[in-house]
Amino acid sequence: MRLAPKIISQSLGVIVLSAALAFSVNALRPDGLPLVHAAQSAVQLDKSGGEINIKDAALLFITGRAVFLDARSQLEFEMSHIQGALWLPPREFAAQFQDIKPRLAGKEAVITYCDGPNCPLSAMLAQHLRGAGVKNVFVLKDGWALWQAERLPIAKGKAVSGLPNGQEGICKDCGQ
Repeated sequence: MRLAPKIISQSLGVIVLSAALAFSVNALRPDGLPLVHAAQSAVQLDKSGGEINIKDAALLFITGRAVFLDARSQLEFEMSHIQGALWLPPREFAAQFQDIKPRLAGKEAVITYCDGPNCPLSAMLAQHLRGAGVKNVFVLKDGWALWQAERLPIAKGKAVSGLPNGQEGICKDCGQ
């Protein structure tokens, strides 16, 4: 009979010690999990824009706080793209921006992407957006390759006419 209280107290001691150790390790890690509702986001965005890393882009995607703009060709967009992304290549910016502009409102970040470390299209698109007064524009450098490598959500579908004046820019099969 005296053995049961001893086992229970030792078990509770192990549990308390394990929890204390786990919380300590989590607190010391730079990428630790938030254990309480954070007053501020885990993603710290530079207000002047610039490049964004894949981790921050993925967090903004998951929480729905960013809109992604695909700067690649229409064929590449149709083959596959970031789920929910809008197609807006730099050469079509003047023709399509006013139609896409309302979809940028209320987002913490506008993230442009293309493919490959030497692809200039996402930077060109970001420059057009900033020139049009859009704030918090970020470039996901080598975006498409990184997105796929991390196995983040993608969609396939044809960029169809769905915007006013017959402009293309939404994905037929993406539920947009």
